[in-house]
Amino acid sequence: MKRREFLSSGILSTTGVLFASKFSLAQISAAPRKVLIIGAGLSGLVTAYELSKAGFDVTIFEAQARIGGRVLTVRDFDDNLYAEAGAARIFHEHDLTLKYVKEFGLPLVPFYPTEQKFLRMKNGKREEVGWGKFTEATDIVMMLEKQSYWHKIQGGTDLLPRAFERKLAGKIKYESPVLKIEQTSDEVRVTFNERGKSEMLRGDYLICAIPFTMLRKIEVLPKFSAEKMQVIENLQYDSASRVLLQTKRRFWSEKNLNGFASGEEFAEIWHSTFGQSGTRGVLQSYLRGFFSLALTKLAPDERIEFTLKSLEKLFPEIRTNYEKGYTKCWSEDAWFLGAWAHPLGKQAEIITRPENRVFFAGEHASNFISWMQGAIQSGLRVVEEIKQKYPAPHANRISWIKM
Repeated sequence: MKRREFLSSGILSTTGVLFASKFSLAQISAAPRKVLIIGAGLSGLVTAYELSKAGFDVTIFEAQARIGGRVLTVRDFDDNLYAEAGAARIFHEHDLTLKYVKEFGLPLVPFYPTEQKFLRMKNGKREEVGWGKFTEATDIVMMLEKQSYWHKIQGGTDLLPRAFERKLAGKIKYESPVLKIEQTSDEVRVTFNERGKSEMLRGDYLICAIPFTMLRKIEVLPKFSAEKMQVIENLQYDSASRVLLQTKRRFWSEKNLNGFASGEEFAEIWHSTFGQSGTRGVLQSYLRGFFSLALTKLAPDERIEFTLKSLEKLFPEIRTNYEKGYTKCWSEDAWFLGAWAHPLGKQAEIITRPENRVFFAGEHASNFISWMQGAIQSGLRVVEEIKQKYPAPHANRISWIKM
């Protein structure tokens, strides 16, 4: 088409010929599509990050003052020591987690030591063992395979969500719990609490990236499908607890021990400060399921005493070296009420199924339950669902270029 024919065509006649002498039509465009995201855990952060890169306008609602969800690095110890109360290990096949670790330039270090002896309790007796017998003892809760398969982020796991946070500056609303979700054929609306005042924000799509224990507390209008609502109301979450004990010195090293053990009640014992410099150390007890729930029935100081008594069977010197402790029971955390979920049967498919303009992410909506890999996998799945179902925000834009 010649320029004269193009300018006289219906394309320009419908927009007005006032621009014809000074502008030409370059491309067709619409405003960026607005995506609202509930939850600034890893699944919410990765969806926001990737959709933002693709040109979507994103806003994350986070109920807490921090990001990261069940990534929780505790930095309350002396001598700048830190330990993980949440996600800690990265498996060598967790490619998506490793992708972002590499993208953000975060250094990895081994999670397990290759030197000194491990400990395990067998038939009520303490044994010093090598890696093979140690993994036999831990197999009931975790198949470890080779030591070289496991790494951690040097400096703390929370450096990963913090890296996303920096890329999403200005797009996260902190301390803004969501109260209501509404959707029509044209939009979604989120009502949230901001500084004690109820506010509402409209968007084109919504991503629920929070545990179903929290989603069931949010009013949904109109309600999701009967199948979805049933899963939201009934999905069970396991309990997991951590007790972190700071010691004035790493006394176990003096006995040719590396601080890792398999204890009673299927407890995993970690030397959380393995690889960190300093004299002080932090030993951690990690309980799951029934044993974790039993721990939550105790007051915080009683949890410390219970753990000291338990670890004394493995490390007799721990009580005289103990300085202070920290406990985290995920099933009692008001913003989670559980550690992770294990969907049964058809639940997994129902969980991931979109509800019109509402999509669902989180480790419970993945193939890697309880792992950072699962949270990231689910977030990337939702990104592709939105991009495939709806036009890319940069397509079909109208913009004018001066002649």
